[in-house]
Amino acid sequence: MKPKLILFDFYKTLGYSVFKIEPREFFSFYKKIGIDLKTEKDLKSFTTTFAGLMGYATSWVDLSKKLLEKFLKNPTPEKIEALADFYKENIVYQLYDDVKEIINLPYQKAILSANAKFVIENLGLEKFAKIFTPRETKFLKPDPRAFLVVLKTLKVKPKETLMVGDELERDLIP
Repeated sequence: MKPKLILFDFYKTLGYSVFKIEPREFFSFYKKIGIDLKTEKDLKSFTTTFAGLMGYATSWVDLSKKLLEKFLKNPTPEKIEALADFYKENIVYQLYDDVKEIINLPYQKAILSANAKFVIENLGLEKFAKIFTPRETKFLKPDPRAFLVVLKTLKVKPKETLMVGDELERDLIP
């Protein structure tokens, strides 16, 4: 059967992050605003929380506020703004060069990503694909319900869909 929909993951499939600074500089900034990630457990907790909040955030300020509320007792508006500005300046996404080939494929296309929509909207992807994040689906991959929301919204059956992603457990098995 010829597919009716090609469903793409975003990160490491269509695009990648370009960090303008070294990872250690992130930790220096976190420490400066009161988040001291001393142990491997602290780091894992922070990155897991960051990843979990990212897809539901509406802006860098929203993400920063939610993140700081988890790690600081009383985050000030100044710290929230500072973190948002820091992220906005230092976390940038770019498309892989071959994405232009995908745009011209003669199929309906959608993107199911754990990234926040505001982070990838400026890349022009919505011109050729409908973008779904946890805010739209209410579920985070690999939960099969995230995929089913996309298919139901676009009125396509699973057997009519081709999934393209970089992670077996999060993108392909579900």
